[in-house]
Amino acid sequence: MLSCWMGLAGVSVQAHAEDSLNPAVNPINVVASIPPLAGLVYPLLGEQDSISVILDVGSSPHGFQLRPSHMRALQQADLMLMVGTPVDAWMQRAAERSDIATRQLFDAEQSDWLPRRDSGAWDRKHHPSHGHAHQRHSGLQAVARVDGHIWLDIERAINWVADMSLALQQLRPERAAEFQAREEQVVASLIAARQAWSDQLQPYQDKPFVVMHDAYQYFEHRFGLNAAGAVYINPEVAPSVRRIQEIRDTLVAQGVVCVYQEPQFPTDRLRSVLRGMDVGLGQLDPLGADDVLVPYEQFYDRLVQSFIACMQDASAN
Repeated sequence: MLSCWMGLAGVSVQAHAEDSLNPAVNPINVVASIPPLAGLVYPLLGEQDSISVILDVGSSPHGFQLRPSHMRALQQADLMLMVGTPVDAWMQRAAERSDIATRQLFDAEQSDWLPRRDSGAWDRKHHPSHGHAHQRHSGLQAVARVDGHIWLDIERAINWVADMSLALQQLRPERAAEFQAREEQVVASLIAARQAWSDQLQPYQDKPFVVMHDAYQYFEHRFGLNAAGAVYINPEVAPSVRRIQEIRDTLVAQGVVCVYQEPQFPTDRLRSVLRGMDVGLGQLDPLGADDVLVPYEQFYDRLVQSFIACMQDASAN
């Protein structure tokens, strides 16, 4: 039976029932650093395969540290999946000490990654051009300057599914046709969903919003959304009183419609930011905070629908 673990805690998931009829299937054990990566490969796996996620449920990947239980899970893996940016540097260090097959999303040879935004408030007209981070830097400098939340790039996600399918085929050549068939289904569904999401988000492209921390730039870029800033400049450091006032000024100056909190961050400072202001409060989850692993398409749909829900509520009030 296809089993998965979120933060190494067992949960039950729907699986591909046809594989249970074939006892000769050679199972694969996949370990992913964060839930969205597991969601990319999960629909490709069969019922006898297993998948686990290292990041603990509800935790932020920023500043996360591996424990002995995580290292044991990695040692049992056939395939390790990583983002390959500073977001999961803790996973990359473990991979360097292992001979297990690995795949990472970040490719330093590609030139169109989005650069990190240095300020907590942004002007849409002065966003740096796509690809600036890599064109001026290379190697470790390049990845350090890239916005590391690359799993929210829906365009690349389609290619990543194909890459993960290839990795599975290389590990289990006798199951290649099985993985290829599932890959075709997943890719076709993601392409259709991408168009549907584009249509759903189009009415809100000019509506300014503020996020908890700067994790959504690829989401914003692909769908033409208008982020005005982030409450946390550094996700590991609580915003200062001065920073809170800056965000309040941004809310007024740019006519912000919604502020989105995250389940991985405390909300007490956010209440201070919004006190006395007529701004919608929503929630975006860039990681998947519950203990049920879902396919990437379902994870992304939750993100889109949560974004729209706040916008709709704010428009109705």
